[in-house]
Formats: sequence, C-alpha cells, structure tokens
Amino acid sequence: MIDGIPRISVLVITYNQEDVIGRAIESLLSQKDYIFEICISDDCSKDKTWEILNYYSSQYPGLFVLNRNDPNVGIFENIERTWEMPTGDIVYQLSGDDECGYGWFQKVIDSIKELGLDYKNEMFCVYGDYMTVDLKGRKITHKNNLVTKDGGGLSLAIRGIVCNRSTCYSIKVLNRFFKVSQGRSHIAESAQDRQLQLFSEKNYYIPYVGNIYHTGIGVSTRIANDIIFEERKQINQYLINSFADRGFAPSKADLRYFVYEDAFLDFLHKKTLKNAFKLIYRWLLSYDKTIGMRSLNLSFMISHFIKLFQ
Repeated sequence: MIDGIPRISVLVITYNQEDVIGRAIESLLSQKDYIFEICISDDCSKDKTWEILNYYSSQYPGLFVLNRNDPNVGIFENIERTWEMPTGDIVYQLSGDDECGYGWFQKVIDSIKELGLDYKNEMFCVYGDYMTVDLKGRKITHKNNLVTKDGGGLSLAIRGIVCNRSTCYSIKVLNRFFKVSQGRSHIAESAQDRQLQLFSEKNYYIPYVGNIYHTGIGVSTRIANDIIFEERKQINQYLINSFADRGFAPSKADLRYFVYEDAFLDFLHKKTLKNAFKLIYRWLLSYDKTIGMRSLNLSFMISHFIKLFQ
C-alpha cells in the first residue's frame, strides 16, 4: 500500500461462490496499492470458496483478514459480521459475486485530498456510479449524481434515487451502525442499508463507476416469489421500528412513500385495475416538497410502468 494515504478497508461477503469470488478479488488486487486490507466473511460455504480465500491470503500476506461462520448465519447477519473486521479509515463494501470498478480507489483518494477531508474524524460518504451487467452481458450505468451534500440522503435512498453500491465512507460512520439482522430474513435489508444515509453528515459524488453489479446470479434470485412478496411487505415497517428503537424516525413524506411501495407490491402481486389506481394515487401522495420532483423518481416509475403493462 502507498504510504501517506487514507487506509481503505474493503468488506466482502461470500457464500458458495467458488466460480465468481476470484473475479471479485482480482478486481480488488488490481488496485492493491490503494487498499489497506480486504476483510472477507465466508458464510460457511459448502463448495471451495473457503479454500480459494485461503489461497489468496497465502499469496498476499497481511492483506487479507478472513472470517468463516460456522454454522451458516444468513446474508444479513454475515454483513454485520464484516462490520467488526475493519481497522482502516475508509470502508468499501462488495458482494462476492460483483466487482469493484477499475481505478475506483485512486479516484476516491484523489477526491478526499482535493476536498481536504478530515477522513479520520469526519462522518462522510463518497458516492460513485455503479454498473449493472445482466446474464446476456448487457451493461447499464446508474448514476448517484443526485445525492445532496448536506442532508437529504435518507429520503433519496428510501426512494431508490441514490444507492449504496459504489460508496466509500468513513469508519466513524460504520462505528455508528447498529445490528438489525434476523437470521436469513430479508425484512432487515432496508433497516441495515439505510444506516449509511442516516449517519453520514456529508455526502460527495464522483462521476466514476465504483461497483459492477452482476444481476440474476445472487441468492435472492433463487427465493420463491411468494416468499419475496411476504417479506417485502414487512421491510419498511421493520425499518421504522428499528430506527424508532434508536430515537430516529423517517419523515412524514417518507412514510407516505412506504405506503406507495406497499401499493406497488400489491399491484405486482395482483394486477387489477383497482390496484393500478391505488398505485398511481399513492405515488402522487409520496411527493416530498423538501427534495422536489426528484422525490417522485420519474425515470424509475416510467420504466417500471412500461414493464408492468407489457
């Protein structure tokens, strides 16, 4: 690692990914001069994932910090296990079936220097763009350029306008995170993810791809649709309850957006005319005047309405 730069800790989760974990690791090793440590938590894989991790660790002494859960604890508790592993200044998270954007860490460090950030003490997050790649190799770049510097991040993230993929944030933000996992249940997803926006006091944006997300191969793609529906109906309420336990509460506009999301799920589950009207009505009511038209996320809605009625 280059001397005199912020120490970047990369957090990686993996489970039964012997075919793709090497791709994720190689995307990091190509930038190892800018990485302080690669912390990987394997959720008791049944294939050769753990052997692959140990091979890389032996090839790069001191770079890897490995953890193996026994027994398997599920994706969200495994994520929380990685929160206990880093000792650097800056945190970046990666799934074992995805890739880090080439040259991303140099861009982050250059930006931190240019901005003059006190990376050891400030509570900040640096956002980049992320790319999705589907099973046919089609690529789409998604921008996080609408993130606001001062506040507003939580409402934007709740609406899917900004995304945690391709973010680097100070470890002081991570140290504020609280555990919300319930074993394998997906209802903890939003309560876990939205803590980044809850605790980041400053946000910055780099127009550069920092994460490459390979769609259609993750664990969630193999979960039955009825299970996804039932759990997704509980995600927002679980966030509300989890945040309330810590003295935080979403805004009234955010609560209206949660009602819209429930209407969206109802329509996906049962495409009736009544549910369609309810969906549109709840969508309009989710408008948040503090962040303007962005709160309606028009491009997202148009693309999804086209897919829904095809």
